Amino acid sequence: MKQFSEVHLKAWKKDYQDLINKKRIKLNEENVWMLGKTNGVICFFLNEEVAYICHSKSIYQTLNDILNIKRSNELIKLIMIHDLGISENKINQKKISKALSNKIKKVIRNFEFSLLKINSNYMNNITNAFIVISDPTYNGHTAKLNKILDNLPDKKTIL
Repeated sequence: MKQFSEVHLKAWKKDYQDLINKKRIKLNEENVWMLGKTNGVICFFLNEEVAYICHSKSIYQTLNDILNIKRSNELIKLIMIHDLGISENKINQKKISKALSNKIKKVIRNFEFSLLKINSNYMNNITNAFIVISDPTYNGHTAKLNKILDNLPDKKTIL
């Protein structure tokens, strides 16, 4: 059961609804090149569900980093952890091989996104509120709680 709803967003409710309900765009190179250095919030969808929400000072650069499998991009890291079972330590050490890159691209091919162009000093706060309300698969509250439980050490090994 969700603890929070769109009502908690107050004046930002319509912006959130616009972001979630806007026409979704397939995540591929031909759909991102024209976006440019625009501020805003990006919402990624996977199988009709909100998968990830982030803010960006350059929407084009953020989407391009994802398409080019840049290890520094948070969504790429989360895909490696959640979908491919790679530990955070190995992500930072490991060079992305061609085979791994292809696995990540296979996941990315299924993403669609929508945008909310916004220029605010509070973009981080707004984005975090949208994350709380939608509980995305990759960076939502449930995902963080699952990570905490997954990282719980085996009692036998620490005693």
